[in-house]
Amino acid sequence: LTIGWTDHENLRDERAEAFRSILWPGVYEWSHVMRATCAGTFITPPAKAEEMYSPENFGRCATEMVIID
Repeated sequence: LTIGWTDHENLRDERAEAFRSILWPGVYEWSHVMRATCAGTFITPPAKAEEMYSPENFGRCATEMVIID
């Protein structure tokens, strides 16, 4: 597990992006904190990783359900 692997992070209202110029094979973890603005049950879209100049090489995880009380 590699932590602190990003070259640049871009946090926006609708998404969060992490950039790395060279990404060697392995397991990586990246997390960020969000603030809920209303209660409810939400489905989060899957995280997606892709090569910047070869977007046909990509991977993604499963969707998740988030419950805010």
